[in-house]
Amino acid sequence: MANQQAVLNLLDIVEYGGCADPERFFALMRRTFNISHLLYLEAESLPDGLRICRLHHTFGAYAAEIYAARGLYRIDPILKLALGGVRPVEWATARRRFPECEPLFEAAEEIGLSTEGVALPLPSPAGRMALLAIGANMSPVEWSAYRRCHLRDFQLAANLFHASMLEHSAMAGALDERDLRLTGRETEVLTWSAAGKSYWEIATILGISERTVRFFMTNARRKLNVVSNTQAVAHAVRHALIPTI
Repeated sequence: MANQQAVLNLLDIVEYGGCADPERFFALMRRTFNISHLLYLEAESLPDGLRICRLHHTFGAYAAEIYAARGLYRIDPILKLALGGVRPVEWATARRRFPECEPLFEAAEEIGLSTEGVALPLPSPAGRMALLAIGANMSPVEWSAYRRCHLRDFQLAANLFHASMLEHSAMAGALDERDLRLTGRETEVLTWSAAGKSYWEIATILGISERTVRFFMTNARRKLNVVSNTQAVAHAVRHALIPTI
């Protein structure tokens, strides 16, 4: 089991040191709890799926490439249960409950990753979801005992880290608010796009070129941190950035 004083030291650093650096937090967690891997994910729920706001992990580029290339996110029950619930999700329990997710765990074993771990849902602002996943290179029996001993420590550390990330983001957002504010033209283009108008129709309505419409839409997507026009419109409507027609 982890040294209790080391656990308290970690919690003090995360709470009072404002630890909003994922790499530093991951290093502290691994050193304190002998954890093999961690993953922190924050996402926004959109009509057409999830938009990833933050993703940090220690699995490495090769594991991430396999996960994406094989489409394992489509069958990942840990992701679904943790982002859609409030209880910690045991990887082994999810594996037994959802046999169709077996390729995910087989891929992990194939590249030498542990399949023992837990995903912790994290409290987030409305419309957002977040989790911290923790994996350990332990046998099922060892992990079961270790998890029972340290689950509360895991959850508290995860909550404090997530709070630091949110606070840091809010501060950065306040500083960059002027740069990220939509211009009048960007608002108009998004508004007409929300009404179902094409680029050509918007250009005709506003008396500008279609190329200029594309330029304003590209700027709007960048400022809203989305990759599609549909996501941009959904985000703008949800946050009352544009009037509804």
